[in-house]
Amino acid sequence: MSGKSPGKSSAKREAMTYRAFFAARWSRFVRENFDSPEHAAMTFGVDGSTARKWWDGSHSPSGFVVGLAYQNFPAEAATTLQAQE
Repeated sequence: MSGKSPGKSSAKREAMTYRAFFAARWSRFVRENFDSPEHAAMTFGVDGSTARKWWDGSHSPSGFVVGLAYQNFPAEAATTLQAQE
């Protein structure tokens, strides 16, 4: 027996799955609303390498960036970022 709670492992797996899902969704948002990673970087005040990772779908943003997206691009963020039920 590993000593780990089965619920804890399941929750971590679910969080990681959502993290990958959101990174892909964020990449779609960035690609649909900005001309380039540099354009997104300038808009959100991050460095170019961060925005390139978003563009490529390998990373998702911090909470403040998601908040800015909903504040400055409400319709686009709602359409692209919210999970479809």
